[in-house]
Amino acid sequence: MYNLKPSLQIMILYINIFYISHVSQVEAEGISCFKCLMTFTNPDDTDLLCSHFDGSAKFQVFCPTSTLCMKRTVQYKSKTSAVTTVQRDCAPQKYTSHTYNDADKQWYKKEEVITSAYDEGCFIGEHRGAPTGPPEYCFCSFHLCNSSPSQIGMFNKVYGAILAMLIMRLL
Repeated sequence: MYNLKPSLQIMILYINIFYISHVSQVEAEGISCFKCLMTFTNPDDTDLLCSHFDGSAKFQVFCPTSTLCMKRTVQYKSKTSAVTTVQRDCAPQKYTSHTYNDADKQWYKKEEVITSAYDEGCFIGEHRGAPTGPPEYCFCSFHLCNSSPSQIGMFNKVYGAILAMLIMRLL
């Protein structure tokens, strides 16, 4: 069909592999997200505090009952300063219900992942009168997407531009 230079073919292959493996949408079998702790109960968890978040592998977790990652941003204000905290985690999508089996005469737990629990994107939460103001919640469906929303958006723009240039060159 098209006779591309081998170096261009390799570059297209690497770009597509990177895009598919890092930014592909997640199905119902789980997602990898960043997770950090707002407070710790175990002294060994001090390295996992959100104030120490650096995007490294120690903050990565696999979320088998989520299809989305979450990022929650809260700004605490005082008379003299403002502090912003960012919590990262798996989106809570697991729903547990109890069903009764008439034949066994027993109750059973039934767990399911509610994939429609949240929409992708960011929204401002409900203001409940706290001096902090309402939190901002962001939900995304790409592996490790809750490190920073702007990085995913920037990557998609760069990938789109490179793909457009390659298509233009092929035509």
